[in-house]
Amino acid sequence: MLDGARLLLARHGQHDWLYPPINRLAGRLPGVHLSDAGRAEAEALARRLAASPPEGIVSSPIERTRETAALIGDALGLPVSTDERIIETGMGTWEGLRVPEIIARFPDDWRVWRTAPTQVRVPGMEPVEAIGERMLDAARDHLARGGVTLLVSHQDPLLALICRLLDLPLDAMRRMDVAPGSLTVFEVVRGQPVLVVLNSLSAGRHVGRPA
Repeated sequence: MLDGARLLLARHGQHDWLYPPINRLAGRLPGVHLSDAGRAEAEALARRLAASPPEGIVSSPIERTRETAALIGDALGLPVSTDERIIETGMGTWEGLRVPEIIARFPDDWRVWRTAPTQVRVPGMEPVEAIGERMLDAARDHLARGGVTLLVSHQDPLLALICRLLDLPLDAMRRMDVAPGSLTVFEVVRGQPVLVVLNSLSAGRHVGRPA
């Protein structure tokens, strides 16, 4: 990692399935797009970054992240590339289900997922350890190049990456949050990634969770 290199981590904006009345786990399913609120979040983040723009923008290949990255890239005049390593978590048999249905059918698994995700065993779900490894691999590549790079990804992959960069246990990801449209910043200091900003929202945004 090169001293002075900065990694900007953005979560995509709100999407059509995120909150009630739909409130489904989108996972890697296609056809889930930014809502009007999500587009506004991406535009607000672009305005915020305009004063000191990144040198590159890298997006997860999922539609809602590509849409977020494209709005930022268009505003800043920067191209967007994609990286499979920063894709959303594969949610296995939970993918596409409504959250209230998951809680009702799998209460114990849901409790573990929300408190100690390294211990959850849902058929087909990507292990948190694998998420952390692929995210860290991508982050190291970008930090090794130097400069400032914006990665546009998803909640749990970003939380897993934050834990890995800080040498925290992965279950610590449930003790922090990255809201839709939020910005988290790392800078390399004396060869180590230092957390500079966590879950910072652009002007006019409010921290909130689904009902």
